[in-house]
Amino acid sequence: MKYIKLLILMMLIISLSGCGTITKENNGKKVVKVALSAEVNPPYLYTDSDNKPVGYDMDYMKALEKKLPQYDFQYEFGEEESNVVGIGVGKFDMGINWFFKTPEREQKFLYQKEPYVYSLTTLIVHNDTNDIETLDDLQHKRLTPMSPSGGLYSILTGYNKTHNNQIDIDEIHKVSNGENFKMIESKRRDAMFLNLTTYQAIQKELNADVKVGGVVSKESVHILYNKKNKQLQKDIDKATKELKEDGTLEELSKKWFGFNIFDDKESLNDIKDRL
Repeated sequence: MKYIKLLILMMLIISLSGCGTITKENNGKKVVKVALSAEVNPPYLYTDSDNKPVGYDMDYMKALEKKLPQYDFQYEFGEEESNVVGIGVGKFDMGINWFFKTPEREQKFLYQKEPYVYSLTTLIVHNDTNDIETLDDLQHKRLTPMSPSGGLYSILTGYNKTHNNQIDIDEIHKVSNGENFKMIESKRRDAMFLNLTTYQAIQKELNADVKVGGVVSKESVHILYNKKNKQLQKDIDKATKELKEDGTLEELSKKWFGFNIFDDKESLNDIKDRL
């Protein structure tokens, strides 16, 4: 019985020791398992009519593949929270698609040090509303519900920690952006905190009586790695910096967003007047 227990323990240790490490195929390339979010998030990441991943993120990954021929990047779709768990236990080596930095995740994962893109956070208001442009304007205002696990939520809670004028945050685990748009349109809520590109995609479909009240912040977006993959992190950071310097990422930004998202926030703040 002792022998069987010892054998099981040894097998478990061997199994766990392989988690988060990159393996090699016969062709000599290091296989990197990449988690993609199954949640539609154009123009960063979504699927085409053939159910293939497309968008800024995938064009960026293609550029990385050329820069880093020593790696064989293999992609798999999954629900975002499941992907995060999978990265932590070594099912995936890395994940891409809208990972903001949070103190909790920084303790468990490696973050890309050289951001590959940014996200502009905005306040969406009714077309008749002209007094909500910044987070400071939200005192005594009602926001639409938002998920407590998202990056946008962490921005608001971070604001509340450093300001006396607290923002009232209504938490909900399953967020419906379409329903939130209707809340703004019917004036049941005063504002919605949302990423610019998400707003553009939904507004294109709904054509609701809403607008961008103001650009709040420019948030860096990072690849998330299993903690054991420090060399992969280092190699991708180096390649990403080169892609910025040679203009590749600026070209991709203009292709997918219509503007250079790497410009400073002040230059980007007038975007709302051009939407």
